[in-house]
Amino acid sequence: MVWIQYTLPLTYKSRLITLLLILLYLNGYAQQDKVTLRFSKPSPSLLKSYKFYIQEVEDKRKEPGSGLGKVVAFGKDVALELNGSLEKNLISYWSFLAPKNKETYLPLYITVKDFKVSEKKIGTNKIAGEVSLTITFRWYRDMQPVELTNYQTSASYTRPEHDLYYEKITEQILTQSIVHFNKWMTDNAGKTPSLARNLVLVFKEIRNNSNRDTVFYDPRRPLIWSDFRGMGGRPGSRYAAAVFTSFAYEGRSYPKGDDLVVEIGLKVFMVKDMSWGRPEYRTASTLRHEQLHFDVTRMVVERFKANLKKAELTIEDYDSEIQYQFLETFREMNREQEAYDGETGHGLNPAAQAAWDRKITAEISSIYSMQ
Repeated sequence: MVWIQYTLPLTYKSRLITLLLILLYLNGYAQQDKVTLRFSKPSPSLLKSYKFYIQEVEDKRKEPGSGLGKVVAFGKDVALELNGSLEKNLISYWSFLAPKNKETYLPLYITVKDFKVSEKKIGTNKIAGEVSLTITFRWYRDMQPVELTNYQTSASYTRPEHDLYYEKITEQILTQSIVHFNKWMTDNAGKTPSLARNLVLVFKEIRNNSNRDTVFYDPRRPLIWSDFRGMGGRPGSRYAAAVFTSFAYEGRSYPKGDDLVVEIGLKVFMVKDMSWGRPEYRTASTLRHEQLHFDVTRMVVERFKANLKKAELTIEDYDSEIQYQFLETFREMNREQEAYDGETGHGLNPAAQAAWDRKITAEISSIYSMQ
């Protein structure tokens, strides 16, 4: 028997080996029931300016995990999966788009409610697909979640079977979601309380000089007897005069930069029709006693301001604390007025009256010397 050996040139051997490897790979691939999707690294320079970073990604889809749906591969439907959990993949991808550069950046929490790829074959070498994404954005302020905005989108496409277009479209959608949030944050900075990082208190003293029934506190405008328009004391009253003073506040808030400004307008006033003085006792000393009642009210309001500055006001619930401090200050005002009348004998004790006069005058001077 004669053996004949054929020797193929090296180039043909290489091509044959390559072809065999491809056939083996395709045969093995055709037997697989899943395809692994790996995201590429996006350009970190896509966002030229941003003030947030990705703190956490939460997978809240109906079927959490690494799966993304179904795609068509080699003529059949196969599962599309990530190499690892959704949270790990997305926080990595999005962090390349918006790296953490400063501690002052907003720590962003993203919840994924839907992220899915679905495909079907609609013809020879023709695949129709859709990618959908629904996410929400929030952050935590003082340990409390603050909802910001959401993003929902979908994209339909057709592709030839050999072109894995779903890889490109998923990355485009993920990128666009962060671009969307960056635009939302830029457009709403200084316009919505949800982005405020700090609370700033601002006080304003309101004096409505056009009100004919009320005298608003003004250190340059002391009370005069014509302000006391009431009908006089109650029958049997032993007092020479009485002044009705009180205070109130009105508030508003507005965002400014990274701050939420809480503006509190303070009204310290005397009501003319509820204040009275007996004609026979309308003396300078009696009027001075009543003026100091008005001054006490103004002094206590300054303590209200001081208490608010020390209080732990939060952006989530500053209003209830302001109301609480207002009620406490109102009670303090009543106690202070009673102490003033009690120690001075309603102005009949000259020594005590003089002592209170010096004390109150000094405090009022201190208040307005700092303004």
